[in-house]
Amino acid sequence: MFFELLTGEVLFDPQKSQLYGKDEDHLALIIELFGKIPPDILETGHHSKKFIDKNGELKHIKNLHFWTLDRVLHEKYKFSKKNAMQISKFLLPMFHYRITKRATAKECLKHPWLKKKDSCYQKKIEKKKHN
Repeated sequence: MFFELLTGEVLFDPQKSQLYGKDEDHLALIIELFGKIPPDILETGHHSKKFIDKNGELKHIKNLHFWTLDRVLHEKYKFSKKNAMQISKFLLPMFHYRITKRATAKECLKHPWLKKKDSCYQKKIEKKKHN
């Protein structure tokens, strides 16, 4: 949701094709941004076998285009490299594949980026106060 507030768009917008469904495309988008899903996590998924082969690869989508969140923010959404890196450092802990390692809301609220005066987040807050 935070990504949507900053960019005005959803982080993932999976599409269906004749070769694969939206669910597999969604997995592909996640893998492209966050890397391969650990095998032990795939093994616990109820529907993993529908989308992932025995080698841990997507069944129908082979040509993945990997890029980092800071590159997405900079190249696609035109954030400065500095802001893209700061936002990325704030968001990435929320997306950890292992639920037990994901940042909690309480941890996120303590993140230095939310408090930093020169962050694009703080600038938006200040702008709203003055309008």
